[in-house]
Amino acid sequence: MKRESLPERLLPVVYAVLLHIVVGAVLVFRLGYAPVHVAANPRAEQVEPVKAVVVDEKQIANELERLREGEKRRREKERERVERVERQAEEARLRRIAEEERLANLERRRREREREHMAAERERERREAERIAELERKREAEAKRVEELEQQKQALAKRRAEEEERLALIERARREEAEKRRRLEEQQRLAEERKRAAEREKRRADEERRKIEEQQRLAEERKQAAEREKRRADEERRKIEEQKRLAEEQAQAARAERERAEAGRREAEAERKRIEEEQKRRVEAERKRAEEARRKAEEERRRKAEEERRRKEAERALEEQIASEALQLEKERLALLAAGRNEYIAQIKGRIERNWQRPPGSAAGLKCVVRVSQIPGGEVVDAEILTGSGDVAFDRSVVQAVLRSSPLPVPKDPSLFDRRIEIIFEPEG
Repeated sequence: MKRESLPERLLPVVYAVLLHIVVGAVLVFRLGYAPVHVAANPRAEQVEPVKAVVVDEKQIANELERLREGEKRRREKERERVERVERQAEEARLRRIAEEERLANLERRRREREREHMAAERERERREAERIAELERKREAEAKRVEELEQQKQALAKRRAEEEERLALIERARREEAEKRRRLEEQQRLAEERKRAAEREKRRADEERRKIEEQQRLAEERKQAAEREKRRADEERRKIEEQKRLAEEQAQAARAERERAEAGRREAEAERKRIEEEQKRRVEAERKRAEEARRKAEEERRRKAEEERRRKEAERALEEQIASEALQLEKERLALLAAGRNEYIAQIKGRIERNWQRPPGSAAGLKCVVRVSQIPGGEVVDAEILTGSGDVAFDRSVVQAVLRSSPLPVPKDPSLFDRRIEIIFEPEG
């Protein structure tokens, strides 16, 4: 239910008062009265009674009806006015609410823009921090890879030293094997000589056998010759014993042969055959041992040659891998240095562009090459135009901008610092 305002509550009271005032006035004006004549002697005259005039009730009713209609119209106008005022107030309230909403939206959009700007700024800072951290990680990784490469080089040097020591041992073993082979060849040569001596002994034994047979047939006549032959056989036996000492294993056979020769022709012949067979077996065994030694030496030589080839191939592959990794590291290092130097030059160029003021009348699109001389810490000591733009005022403004930019930004990596830097100055716009 709508609550009535104070004027609406007071209006009926005002209307009632006005109605009573109007009714009273009508009654006053409608009443007739007679003029009062005052005599010279009041006592002599008689007072006449007042005559009342009857008021017409219909007329009063009409007047009241008219007043009620007027009051009704006024109340109706007042109500319309109040409604109009209320509508205007409501419209003003709605406009105020809309304006407040608009201002709130503007404020909200401003705050959102500020938040977006701050978020973008934080994102840029985060990316910059990540980029710096990535550069630092790459630098640390490069240092680690260089350290690993150094360790690999040291390990390679150690392996080379071990390989050289192993090769020295192999070479020593080879020399020992060669010495052993030489001894085997010497033994084989001695065996051949012993074989030839045995053949000579065989021939001598044959000759002795023939002589013994001849002596048996001519025992009497050859007795002295037999004794001389015996002495000669003893001398030959001593020679055989000397050869047997030189021949080691064959000495016993020669001594047995000499003993069998003394025992008789048949025993001498059997001993000779046994010695021949024994010599053949020993010569064959020596030959087989020599062949086996040559085969083993050849296999050892091929094995050593294969090991040497594999070692050289492994060393060559390792050297190629190390060279490739070193080249890759060098490329990555140069790329990092180039990126860092480009960033360093861009920072210097940005500082100069911020401190540069375009001279009046200078055309757009001009550029020049300026050489900046600085000391550690970024203090500018000189600025020189190497390639001018054709506009003296423009070139002079660039030199002044360089001097105003002192101290210049310093690189994050001290190795990128350069006392003389050439910059292509080409401002945008």
